[in-house]
This record gives sequence, C-alpha cells and structure tokens, in this order.
Amino acid sequence: MNRITLLALLISFVSIANNQTLTVKGQVKNKLTGYSVPEVSIIIKSTGVQTISDENGFFEISVLNSDKSVLVFNHIGFSDLEVELSELNRDEFLIVQMTPLSQDLSEIEILGERNNVRPYVIENIDSKQLKSTNLSDLGAIISQEPNVGGIKKGATGIDPVVRGFKYSQVMVQLNNGTRIEGGCPNRMDPTAAHVNVNEISDISIIKGPFALKYGTSFGGLIILETFKPSFYNKFENHISLMAGGQTNHEGFRSGLRINGGDSKFSYTFSAAGNKYGDYKAGNGDIINSASESNNVKGGIGFRINKKNTITIEADKSWAKNIDFPTLPMDERSDNTRVYELNYSGSGFNNRIDNVKVSAYHSDVEHEMDNKNRPFSDTVVAISKISATNTGGKLAVNFSGLKGTIEAGTNFEHIYKDGNRYKYLIAQPGLPSLTENLWNDARIDNLGVYAEYQKTGIKTDWVIAFRTDFNSATSGPMLRLKKNGNVVYENTDTDSRYFNFSVSGGIIWKLNEKSNLNISLGKGTRSPDMTERFIILLPVGYDPYDYLGNPKLKPETNYELDLSFKRNCYRSGRFEFSVFFSYVSDYISAVLVPPSVLKPQTKGVLGVKNFININNAYFTGYEFKYTTPDRNNWQLMLSSAYTMGTNLSAIKYIYEDGEVIDEAEIKNDPLPEIPPLEGSIGFRYKMFNNKLIPAISIRLVSGQNRISEAYNEQSTPGFALCNFKLEYRYNNNLNVNFGINNIFDNLYYEHLNRRITGTRSPYYEPGRLFYTNLIVNL
Repeated sequence: MNRITLLALLISFVSIANNQTLTVKGQVKNKLTGYSVPEVSIIIKSTGVQTISDENGFFEISVLNSDKSVLVFNHIGFSDLEVELSELNRDEFLIVQMTPLSQDLSEIEILGERNNVRPYVIENIDSKQLKSTNLSDLGAIISQEPNVGGIKKGATGIDPVVRGFKYSQVMVQLNNGTRIEGGCPNRMDPTAAHVNVNEISDISIIKGPFALKYGTSFGGLIILETFKPSFYNKFENHISLMAGGQTNHEGFRSGLRINGGDSKFSYTFSAAGNKYGDYKAGNGDIINSASESNNVKGGIGFRINKKNTITIEADKSWAKNIDFPTLPMDERSDNTRVYELNYSGSGFNNRIDNVKVSAYHSDVEHEMDNKNRPFSDTVVAISKISATNTGGKLAVNFSGLKGTIEAGTNFEHIYKDGNRYKYLIAQPGLPSLTENLWNDARIDNLGVYAEYQKTGIKTDWVIAFRTDFNSATSGPMLRLKKNGNVVYENTDTDSRYFNFSVSGGIIWKLNEKSNLNISLGKGTRSPDMTERFIILLPVGYDPYDYLGNPKLKPETNYELDLSFKRNCYRSGRFEFSVFFSYVSDYISAVLVPPSVLKPQTKGVLGVKNFININNAYFTGYEFKYTTPDRNNWQLMLSSAYTMGTNLSAIKYIYEDGEVIDEAEIKNDPLPEIPPLEGSIGFRYKMFNNKLIPAISIRLVSGQNRISEAYNEQSTPGFALCNFKLEYRYNNNLNVNFGINNIFDNLYYEHLNRRITGTRSPYYEPGRLFYTNLIVNL
C-alpha cells in the first residue's frame, strides 16, 4: 500500500474526528443468579462500535459526548437488552442485568456459541491489543502471554510453545476449525505465519488437553478469530485504517478494512502489508531479519432469515525474501490461499438450539533456497513444496440432561509433496540432483465428539469426549546418491490409529467473586507429517539429520489443572493455576548407527530416527494480578514457570565431529522449555482516558535446567523495560507511541535458535521506537 496515499487518507479523516469521548465501565450479570456473564457483545447503537465483556463480565467502551449513547447488549443465552446512558449514570460503574432465555429459542437469532463453561486456563488477546503493538508476527504476539514462548528461527514464523508443548502438540486453527499446513520441514511457516495481524479480531490460548470439541487437543489450543461479515438493521458502511512504523528493525505495516451491509446482506474486504529490514542488537551487531508480506481478504454473508446465516470468505497472502539465519535456507516466496464456508441456523425444533456447518480449504506454495549462504557459490539448493489442508465440521447444540450438549464431527485431510533441487555451480556440466522432501504424503483424520455442560448456582460442569480415526500414507521414502545408488528406502508407509480422548472440569463458585476450577483430561494425538515422513533433514534442535518413522504410535497427555480466580471491584483480579502433565509414548528420537545409515547434510553429527519413549512429564504454574479498573491507575503483575523431564534419555558423546559413545541420563530436562519469567506493568489514565502512559518491566531468569541428551546450552537471564503512550482523540482516532528495550540491552530468548554455522545466538533487537495510527469510521 502506498504510504503517502495512506497518510493523506488518515489526515483527511482526522478533520471529521473531533468529538470528545467518555469511557463507560461496567459488568454484565445474570439477572436470575447474580453471576457474571462473559462474552457479551456490547454495541454503541449509533456508531456500531463494539466490545466484548471479559470472562468475568467486565467491559469498557468509549462513547461520544454527542451520542445518544444507547448500548445494545447481546448474548446467545440471554434476551437482548438496550441501555440508554443518561447524564446521571454516564460516569457511573454500570451493573447490567440480562435475563436468561427460556428453552424456547425459536425466535432467537444464532450469532455464536451458547456454551461458556470453561474451567480450564485461557489467555485472551483482543483486537485493541493487536493494533497497539509494534509486532507484526502473530507468533511473537502470542509468546508474550504467561507460560507461552516462541521458537524463533528468523524474521517471522515464530512457533508457539505452550507450557513446554510445541509443534504439533499445540493445535493452531482459525475460526470454526480452519487449519493451514505449512510447507517448510523446519517450520519456518507454521500456521500463524500465514495470517496477517490486521485480520485478527481475537486470539484465545486454551491450555491443556481439555477443549476437545475443537479437535485433537493435546498440549494446548490457539484459536485465531478473524473479522467476519456483520449484519446491521439498516444499510451501513464502515472503514478501519491502520498505519505503523518503527526504527531499528526499520519498517512499516499498514492495513485497510471495509465492511458493511444491512439485515440481509453483509460484506467485508481487507488489505494489509508489512515490510521490515535488518536490525541492530544491543551491542550494535547487524542481525539479518528482513521480511516482506502482503494480504487481501474478502467475505460476504447472507441472512436467509432470522434463524439462518451463510458466510463465504476467501483469503490470499504472499510473502517473499524472508531471512532465516538459523536455518540452512531462507524463504524466497510463500503463497497461501484460504477458503471458508460457514452456515449457522436454529429453530429446527424445541430441543435443537442451533446447527453449525463449516468447510474450508487451504493451499500453500512454499519456496526456499540457500542463495544467501556462503557455500552457495559451490552448491545452490532450491526447495519447492506444495501443502494443502481440506476439512469441515458439523456441530449440533441441543438441550438435554438438564444442561446443554454439543455433538458433532470434523474431518481433516492433509497433503504434502515437494522436492529439493541441487545445482553444482563448480561443475556446471553435471546434471542437477533432485531429492524428495515429501513424497505424496497424506494424513486423514475423522473425529466424533460430544460435550455436555451444566450450569448451576454453586457449580458449573463440563464433560467431553472424542474419538479420532487417523490414517496416513506416503509414496516411498527414498533418498539416492548422485550416482543413483540408494541411501535409504522405505516403502512400508501406511498406518492407522483409533484414538480416544476425554476431559472433565468443574467451576466451583465459592462466592460471587471467587471460583475454584478443576480440570482433568486425556488427550491423544497421532504423529504429524515430519515425525512420520521426513527424509534425512536437520529439522530438530540438535545437529542431526532426522528420519521419519511411519510406524510411530500416538502420544497421550494425561493432565490435571487446578486454578483459583478472584475478581473484586475493590481489590482487583487475581488468578493462580498449577498443572501436572504426564505423557505416555512421548515422541523423541534415537541415533541410527553410522553403519546402518550415514547423514546426508554437511556438518551434522549423525542420523536420528523418531521413536516413542516410555514417558515424560511437565509441571508448572501461572500467576496474574491486576488492580481494580475503577481507579485511574492500574498495576499488572504476572509470573509463570514450566519444567519438563524425560525420565530416561540417551546422551551421545562425540569427538571430532563423530559419535564415539553413549550414556543413559536419568531425569533429563526436556529441551526448549522457557525459563522462569515475571512481569510488572503500570499505566495511568489521564484527561478522562484520552492520554494513557504505560510502562512495563519484563524479568527473565537464566535457563540452566537444560537437556544433556540434546546438548542444549544454558542461556543468561535479562531484564527489559518498555514504554508506551496511547492518545485517544475520540472513538474514530487513536495514536500510540512506544519504546521497546529502553536501555538497549543485549539479550536473546532461550528458545531462539543459533545462527547457522556458528555458536552465536540469534539476538533480539536493541532499542526500538515505534508509532501506530488507527482510524475507525
């Protein structure tokens, strides 16, 4: 997007954005029980600006002085409510009481899920937080949450780690179950890397194997909710513009979103672009971290009647020239297309509340090469991979057993195929060499699930189960030498598994302000594409070629979570949770004797084959406290820690680049577990919430609990100080300015990989200034 044109548009809109604002705060409660109601949509009737109440029913929304200021409260389980703000109550803390619906939902329009019983730990990131940050990578944003980290290999594509679980142990999906399969064997393009920040309205991070209705939940679930077509009582058009830039890691990001419609038809269109250069670390070193990406998305919605809605959406994103200095290659191009079809309906009979049907298809074309590596003057390697993911979901919500039940099925088909082409520059007369990365590999998963929820005066219950039939196959896993001789071949690539998962949880309402939550779950997942079918590539943390194992067994996570939550208007919000996870058939890897198979990548120590080990366990905690929002100032505290242990591991001892011996390690720490971390934040609301300065301090301890078996290296601790200033001119215009790493510290995260060919860590940026301008009309 042309930055000059965008700036001219923004300046023109400022001239009409000249009304003063007031901030309305309140809490939504159930009129019959007195308990808070989460996920209520609160809309300013005159402008369409909206927010959502948090999990304790609290909300905050800014209104114009000139508004008639009628707030519309909407929730699927309650009757709609309109509240007119008079001069007497405009500045007061509002207690809004909503009346629950009766069992007859025949006249209710289905806008979302009815069920909200969630006794497990959830972190939420809303669109306001996403727009105010300088970060353009969703993985980097997600990794800022407690007990969530990110494996960083390059400029983008940070891979989330939730409570020590990583890769396919953490399921990432869009909306109603849309999945994207990345192409790179080294995961430079995980799911979140294919989605632009400006598309996202909300992110939910659900920890543990409990939310089984969304899929094969194992260690955690991340749901990326995108902006959808919205319906209005009369025809309206709205526009949202965003532009941001920063120093150091110099670059910009911009986005445009247009949406509108009436009661029968709705539409949305968005476009966004990001471009960044290299950055300086705290010691002045230049870190290769350039990237460029663009995105366009469109969607339309049809309301057949008050009870039936259909939406169709298409999304295209393309990225190019993205640096990954810790990997053998950089990303040269990545083209992604995502298509979604959703139906929501109700009124079928007195028992069925609603029916939801969704279907999707995602397609990724990924290309990477080593042209920026020192050895490319001898051998140029280019990899091209095609990956698709197609699936759908059927969900039926109905009343039964004095509660609510959701039952349904979902299906996922993954396909991957790709080659690496090697060109011998020093010997141009020789033919190029073609190697399989994936050979027509396929995984199919059909799941059936049911979830029961019951809400009471003192307790809320949820019980869920799912079964999955998982099958996989591939063409021959084959690697040849230059002369055509076979290095490795495996034609026995078929596997089929029947998995069963179950979870249950209870919210015990100690009083109106305090809850004790208990969750217990068993989540089973089948091996992914890499674990099954990778052919001699260095895809792990340690310097080995890895070989897939088509006969790997599924791994199972048995987890117990305990959490206490207290939310008081006078004393603030307190949350504390602990968890223990025991994993059976944990997927790891063992060395293949050199006499059986030699490595094919220069500089690695040998070949490791994926296997199941007996067991491993994880345990840890999360703590959060926020002072009450009734004050002009607010203090935020958080702390989190996870430790993971492999009860019996093998350490390989090598000398002069060769493995010479091995030793058994008891209770070896699992690799790539983030260290103990805490944060302190403070903000102050000035001039009737128009000007909000904020400062945050992040404290990260050194990680000395490292895996001997994986030759993991310890990392030092660090402290960071950041500052942000937000200026809210009115509902239409918002400007924020920030400084990250104020003291220009030299540091790196424990999960950052090392620069290829060196022992140097991938340092994070030094001092960085940024600003964002946001316009909503």
